[in-house]
Parts: sequence; C-alpha cells; structure tokens
Amino acid sequence: MKKQLASLVLTFIFCFTMVVPGFAADTNLSVAEKIGAMEKILYGTEQTGSLIQRVDSLEDDVYGALTTDAVLTRVDNMYDYLEGTPDSGEASFATKLNVVEWRMNESMSGGPAKNRIEAQEKLLYGQAQAGSLSGRLEELLKLASYTDGNVPVQQVTLPKDSVFKITFTKEMSTKMTRQGDEVNFKASDNLYVNDVLVLPKGATGLGVVKKVVQPGIFGKDGRIDITFTHIYGVDGTKIPLTVGELAQQKAESIAGAAGAAIGGMVILGPVGIVGGAFVKGNSVTIPVGCETFVQTAEDVSLQGVVYQE
Repeated sequence: MKKQLASLVLTFIFCFTMVVPGFAADTNLSVAEKIGAMEKILYGTEQTGSLIQRVDSLEDDVYGALTTDAVLTRVDNMYDYLEGTPDSGEASFATKLNVVEWRMNESMSGGPAKNRIEAQEKLLYGQAQAGSLSGRLEELLKLASYTDGNVPVQQVTLPKDSVFKITFTKEMSTKMTRQGDEVNFKASDNLYVNDVLVLPKGATGLGVVKKVVQPGIFGKDGRIDITFTHIYGVDGTKIPLTVGELAQQKAESIAGAAGAAIGGMVILGPVGIVGGAFVKGNSVTIPVGCETFVQTAEDVSLQGVVYQE
C-alpha cells in the first residue's frame, strides 16, 4: 500500500512539474513532453502507462538497465543523450544513427530509431541483435568505420537560401490528391557547409498540399500547389523550406524543355520521362521519382558531421 501511494505521489509530482530547458532551438519542454518526444524518436508513437513506468521502459531499451538517479535527472540525462546537446561537442544518438545509415546506404530513412537499428542489423548480420539500443548502435558505428564510436561533429549554420534538389516519394495527381494531403520527399544529394555534412542524401522531408485546381473549361489545366514545410538535417533538426526565386531559377536552368511547370515550380522527371508525361490532357500527375529544387527559408544552426575519407 505504501509503495502504491508513493508511486501515485511521484506520478502526481511528475505530471505537474515546472518546465525544464529543452534541446537546442526547441521551446522549453515539460517532463511529460520530453518522455513523449523520446518515445516518438525510438518507437514512432507515444506509449501508454504511468510516466514512471514509461521512463523505466525507455531506460531499459536504451541502456539495458535502470539508473538510480532522481526521476527528473534520469529524464534529462536520457533526453540529452537521444537528442544531443550541441555544447557538449558530442554527436547525439540521432546523429549517430543517421551517420550509420548514410555510411552504409548513402541515404537516411527516417522513422522509429528502433526499427532503423533492426533494419541495419538484418542487412549486416541477417537478423536483429540482442542488447541495449545504445550498445547495438555503437557496434554499427564500428562497422561504419567509426571504430572508437566517436563521430566528429561541429556546430554550423546552414545559410538561408541554400538551394538543393529533392525527390518526391509519393505520387500526386489532380484526380486523387486533395487539399491538406501530406507531401513526402527526400534529399537527392548530400549537402555540406564547407566540409561539414548537414543534410544527407535520403533525408526525409514533409510538405502539405495547399490547393488542388481541377481542369476547367477553355483548356484550363489542373494545378497542384504545394507548401514545403521542412526537411530533417543529419542531427534531426527541422530545416524550414520554401520554393523561392533561386530554387525556381535552378530548376529552370536544368530542366530546359524536359521540365513541367506545376503549381509555381518546375518539376524534373526521372530518366526517360519528359514534360509531357506530367500533363495528360488537362490533368496533372507528379509521379514518384520526380524532382525539383527548394531552398532554406532561414538560417539554421545545427550539428553537422565533419567529413572524413
């Protein structure tokens, strides 16, 4: 009975604690928000149960054991380990995992960290391994040429209006796509600030369909207007995006006659596809594999990986 009462009291304190400093440019996060953020990183969704039970489960998965510090300290320490603290000069868990995928596959898949670690293990060993996620990630780092587990990182600023190419990963069309639908894409190439990798090839990004204009009378073609919101950097930082004049000029200079102007941007087709393939009659289709250019909407400070041969 006393143990149950103590647990209830701790849970009450846990839920109503004052906010604590968050990571990097994030706003201040409460303890509950930090736990939810960590669960999303590892599993993709927030978990159920009391907050203390969820902390125990997180520590068991990440470290393979429970620590004996005060609950708030446990949460802060684990959050710093997973999200990373730029001032420490060490790569975060997220950065290390992204680097493993980049080294192994020249891409970055995104998604729950636990699933991504298992996928790399199946690729290398034929099956998922046992043990803590931190230990398993360190073993993957060794195979990715970081024998001491140390990933050299540097805090850099990705300048506003940095232009780069993206590839659409989900088909859209005026027949099927609707306003508010999610737009999925990935970085087509690695992006560096000097010799520091800030955006790996394959890094995932999100946007939203702002407007879908159906074909009209008098030969009026359909149109899909897209708002590009962000793409994830190598450390997991959200990099805000836009399609400005620089991105449009870059796309136009490369596309030539093989591009198609759709919704205020120029779309480049995969090899063998010309502009006519995008516009069938008065309808518009953007197939998987089509590309365009976007640019950063503002200066972004993030933890990049120092390039090594």
